[in-house]
Amino acid sequence: MNEETLRLIFENNPGLLNILLTGVMLPLGILWLTNRHNRKQKETERSLENKFNSKINLRQQEKIVYASLSKILFDVQQLHISISGPCTEDGCITKAVKMFDESVTKYHGDISNNMLYLSSQIINLVYKFYKQMSELKIELMELNERKEFEIAPVSVFYLSQLLADTIIEVQEIFMNERPDLKVPFDKHQQEMMKNVCGIPPSGTLKKKYELFKQNLAEK
Repeated sequence: MNEETLRLIFENNPGLLNILLTGVMLPLGILWLTNRHNRKQKETERSLENKFNSKINLRQQEKIVYASLSKILFDVQQLHISISGPCTEDGCITKAVKMFDESVTKYHGDISNNMLYLSSQIINLVYKFYKQMSELKIELMELNERKEFEIAPVSVFYLSQLLADTIIEVQEIFMNERPDLKVPFDKHQQEMMKNVCGIPPSGTLKKKYELFKQNLAEK
């Protein structure tokens, strides 16, 4: 049907145009608008749901990462106990480090699998934590090679304080990002975490450790 035929039909049947507009086009227009509104509403609901789920996932991931870091610090405490006192012969440090590695392996997966929604600042702190752990193991292996067993607990003590400081930084950021929590947080009151390996070493052992660190840096 061409344009001229349509024109003639509408001229001879003037009411037909009104029927088409009110009976066909208007309902179709209303249907289109309704569907469009429903689509936008569903998109908004999905967006809100995704944001809500992301927040839930974020909080869950924060808990898992913080808990895993804290558990590793407890394993550092056990490492300190293992090489304190009875560790006076070849292999005791190696054995203690091996047990430590086996214990913390389960936390590595939990941490790596729960960093998707974490901020770059937190991720950097996690890598800082692992770097500090690597430094600790390097120092212990070097002390084992030199047979300086008495300094090994000193190394663990001071590196555990650095690890604790990093965990406290992570905790502080998590708390600051959640103003809805009415929980007071003071990083200066986290001394128990920093002293997880007990009292500081004697002045003599501390000096020996500082000399060891200096020699290691010059190596």
